[in-house]
Order: sequence, then structure tokens, then C-alpha cells
Amino acid sequence: MFVVPNVAIDDRLRAGLRSPKVIGFTVVLCCTLLLRVGFGATQPSWWNFRVAPVVDGFDHWLSLHRGSHWAFRFGFGPMSSALRNAVQWTLNALRFLTWPGLLVTVALTALRVSGARAAIMACGCVFGIGMLGLWDPSLSTIALMAVSVTISVAVGIPVGIYSAHHPKFEAAIKVVLDAMQVMPAYCYLLPCVLLFSIGFAPSVIATILFAAPASIRLTAHGIKGVPPALMEVAEAQGATKHQTLLHVELPVARPSLVLGVNQTINLALGIVVIAALVGSGGAGQNVLDALQHLEVGNAVNAGLAIVAVAFLFDRLSSGRTMKGARAFRATRTQGRSVLEAVSGVAVVVSTVAIAKLAGTTAFPANWSHPISGPIDEFFAWISDNFRTGVPIIGGTKSFSDAITLHVMNPVRDLLVQRAWWMIVVAVVVIAWLSAGSRAAATCGLALMVVAALRASGGDDTIWADTMNTLSQVLIAVTITALIAFPIGIAAGRSPRLFAMLRPLLDTAQVIPAFVYLVPVLGLFSTGRVPGMIASVVYGLPPGIQLTALGIRGVPAAAIEAAESLGCTRWQMLKSVQIPMAWRSILLGLNQTILLIFSVVVIAGLVGAGSLGLDVVYGLTKHELGLGVEAGIAIVALAIVLDRITQGWANTFTRRPAASH
Repeated sequence: MFVVPNVAIDDRLRAGLRSPKVIGFTVVLCCTLLLRVGFGATQPSWWNFRVAPVVDGFDHWLSLHRGSHWAFRFGFGPMSSALRNAVQWTLNALRFLTWPGLLVTVALTALRVSGARAAIMACGCVFGIGMLGLWDPSLSTIALMAVSVTISVAVGIPVGIYSAHHPKFEAAIKVVLDAMQVMPAYCYLLPCVLLFSIGFAPSVIATILFAAPASIRLTAHGIKGVPPALMEVAEAQGATKHQTLLHVELPVARPSLVLGVNQTINLALGIVVIAALVGSGGAGQNVLDALQHLEVGNAVNAGLAIVAVAFLFDRLSSGRTMKGARAFRATRTQGRSVLEAVSGVAVVVSTVAIAKLAGTTAFPANWSHPISGPIDEFFAWISDNFRTGVPIIGGTKSFSDAITLHVMNPVRDLLVQRAWWMIVVAVVVIAWLSAGSRAAATCGLALMVVAALRASGGDDTIWADTMNTLSQVLIAVTITALIAFPIGIAAGRSPRLFAMLRPLLDTAQVIPAFVYLVPVLGLFSTGRVPGMIASVVYGLPPGIQLTALGIRGVPAAAIEAAESLGCTRWQMLKSVQIPMAWRSILLGLNQTILLIFSVVVIAGLVGAGSLGLDVVYGLTKHELGLGVEAGIAIVALAIVLDRITQGWANTFTRRPAASH
């Protein structure tokens, strides 16, 4: 008797065994067995990239050959001198203008670029800097910002234009720009210090590397957004590529260009403050010193000066609205523009001459009224009445202790006490399910690199610090999402609420991350909780804004169709608005993670420990090997979280098309 094989069942069985899920499960299982058997529960001593000894050795070699090697004599040395001179010349020019001359220059520039309201606000920022008693440190910050932003924009706009016109070049630099934007600001300082020592030069180079990608991407976005019909009209009229660029593409792409400059300024200001760690000085040094000595009043005073500088640059770069710009250009003639420019220069020169004759070059000291004293008294009162609180209600100290004991410590212990290979496998599985095999391989490789790092080049690994940082980031992201998601939905459905929140959110995004630590430090003293709270506050704006914009961007036709079917408000939100806005919501989550990551790392300055403390210790104690290894671990964690959240967004974007 012969048995006829069931060919259909065999084919289905072969197809099932070849499916991506089965293959992925098999690969993950094999990798798990390999890690468990080959590496063990703890990282073996032979799995060591020895980054710290190499970096420390290279730093020692640099200290011996910095003045004689050709690379420094003809490369890094002249570049460092040029950047240092550029900042110093800018600072000398600001001082030469005198404070009345600077005030008039700022007012006329803001009036010409952004209108009367921006000019009034810019003048208020200049007065605010002087009133806080930080005129000279703020001028140093302004000079450093001016040089860094000028170079960033001068590089970013041409590269953005070229990438918009050459898709192959854009695809080639996309990976580089992704890596530059994912990398936290701290990590740029370490290689710059190695090559350029300390001072203005490493600060400028690090700022350019951190801020230029925003200008490149938004410029390319604006150029690619020019309607094809306009390009065809320009070609039909015989315009050259250069003429088309100047008279068609750049004017149409102006909003994106202005936004790119504005974002570049905000990013640059954030790293310029952090650059005080490598000797750039300025108001950031005042904040850093105050934080290290727990002087809340001085920290708040310097933080407000930095906020004033941020608003000053924001007002000078925000530009007019499209309607206002068209109305402004309609009244301009070439003769009138030249007359206004000449008149403005004459007013500035006259003001500077009068100020020098009157001897009022620096901001009058008797006009300065630092608020450090009242702030110290206020936080002392808070400390006496809110940190300990009453026996039943408790206070900020009880809240901090409860969060630390019942939330932060359990999550940290869960990650730190597990075998390292279990964490790697779990992340690989999550990345595979979220974004596919390529993202899973990237995440697994990133964590394997972290496992091969040693804190001092010996047997002590920095894996525990990495897991500690990851626990703080995960908790802060969860809290931020729970707050931002409902507020963003409410703002998206209520135009009035959105209009009320928008100025607050714009203001929150302008303020550097460093400043958020100051008031939280006064309330909660030092530790991991202040860093977590400051990161939540800093990460809220993009989450709220992008959630609200996603809800507001749901097509009106979809809303009308849901209403015609009799959907309630809850049904419409659950079945129409949230699914269609999900990509924007997840993009907000991705941006929130990156911002929270930067603040959690900065929080190492106020007792949060982990990788942030390793980086700060490496920079300030000249143990660059430790700082570089901690920086590599930070980048690896940022890449892991970025790839997973991007995979979520892409997955939800593909689903409607698949179902259709």
C-alpha cells in the first residue's frame, strides 16, 4: 500500500519555516545561546575594546607633539587660532559699540528683520542682561554664539541647497546627519578638546557640528517644497539655474530657511552653555559654578541672563510672517532701502560717539540689580516649608524619597542586576518587532559595544552606569508621554487652548536645557529626581506640539464622514483622529526622547550620577578616556531608542496602505 504525500501541507510547512518571523526567532535564539555560553553572565575580561587607554595615550602624545607635528602646525593650530581670533574680535566689536550702541543696533536690526514688536522685545532683552549684572559674561556668550551660528548657517544653507538638487548626495549624507542629530551635545566636546585643547575653538567646532544639521535639513526641505509649476515657468522664460535659485527657489523656501536659522540658533545656544566645561566662559560658566556650589540664587540669575540671550537671538532671526513680509516688500524700493541702511549706520555711529564721549561704554553698575539675594531667600523659605512639609502631607523631600525608593530604584535594579546578555537579547527582540532586522542588528551591535567598554581600561565596566542612565530616561519618557499625550489631544481639538499653549511652548523650547535644573534643584536638592523632573519639563513641548498638530492635521473630510455616521466625540477620537495622527504623535515621542536624553546626561552635574557624571568627570579632571567611553555609551543608547521609536512610526505609517 502506497501513501500519497500531501504536497500542499509540505509547501505550507516549508513556507512557514522560511517566514521572517521564524527566521528571526531562530537567529535570536542562536544569538542568545552564543551570548550565554560564550560570554557568560558578566562581561568577560577579553571582551574589551580598550578605548580609554588608547584615548589617554593619544592625549599624552598630543601634549608632547602639539607644537611640533605638522598636523597641528598647519592644520588644527591655525584653525584654532582663527576661531579664537574670530570670537575675540567679535567680543571686542561688541564692547566697542558700548551698551547704548548695542541697544540701538539690536533695535534697528530687529525692526528691519522682524518688525516693531520684535524690536521692543529685543531691547528688553538687552536691558534685562544689564539689569542682572552679567553684562560682560553675556557679551562673551553672544560673541561665541554669533561666530558659531554664522559659520553653521554659512555651511548649512549651501549644503542644503546642493543636497536638494542632488538626491544621491542627499542619500549619502542622510546617515551622517542622523548620527549628528542623535548624538547628545556633551559628546561633541570630547574629540574637540583632544584636537583643539580648551578655550573658544573646541566650543565653536562642537557647536557647528551640533547645530549645522538643522540648517541643512530645513534648507533642503524648503528647496524641495518649491512647486514644480514655478520651476517650469522659470525654465520657460529662459532663466538660468543661478537665476532660478535666486529669484524663485530661495524666496519661496524663505519660511523654511528662517526656521532653519532659528533652530540652529536654539541648538547652538544649548551647547554654548555646556561648552563652559571646556573653558569657553560666558554666562554658562556662571551657571556651572553656581550649580556645582549649590548656589541657587546665582544659578537663577545667570540662567535668566541666558534666557535673555536666547530671546534676543530668537527675535533677531524669527523674521516676519508671510503676510507681513509681502506687505513690507510692497513698500520697498531700492532707493528707500539704501536710505534706511545709511540712516541706520549714521544713528549707530552717532550713538557710539556720544556714549564714548560721555564715558558710558559698559552698562551702568548702579542700574544692575541681580536677583540672586531674593531668590536665595525664596528658596530658603521653600526649603523650610516645602522640603520637609507637615507630618501628614509631607513635602518635596518626601516626594523625592518616595519616587527614588519606589520607582527609580526598582527600575534601575531591574536593569542593572540582570545579566547583560539578557538586556541585549530583550532589546534586539523589541527592535526586531518594532523596526525590522536592520534596526535589531544595529541595536544589538550598539549594546555589544557598550558591554566592551571599561571605565578605567581595567576590569570595571560602565555597563551599570549605562543601565542607570537608561532607567532614568525610560521613567522620564513615560511620565512625559502620560502628560503630553492628553494635553496635546485637548489642544488639537480646541483651537482656543492651542492658542493659549503655543506661546508657552515656544518659550519653553527657547530656554536652554541647563536652565531647567536651577529651580528644580532649589526644590528638591541634589539627586536623580531633580534631573528627571527637569528632563520631563524640557521634553514636554515637542510632545504636546506634535500631538496637537497631528490632531489638527486630520483631514476635514474624514471628520465630516465620521460625523455623518453618527460617531460620538470619543469614537471619533479613538477611531479617526488618533489613528490618523499617530505618526505625528510618535514623531513627538521620538523628539521627546532625544531632548530628555540630553537633560538626563546634564543632570550628572547635580547628583544624578551615571554616564553624565562620567562625561563631566572626564572633561573637568582631564580623564578623557573615561569621558570618551561614557560618550560612546550615550550615543549607543540614543541610537537604540531612536531606532525603536522610528520603527514604531514607520510601522503605523505603513498599516493604512497595507489595509487599503
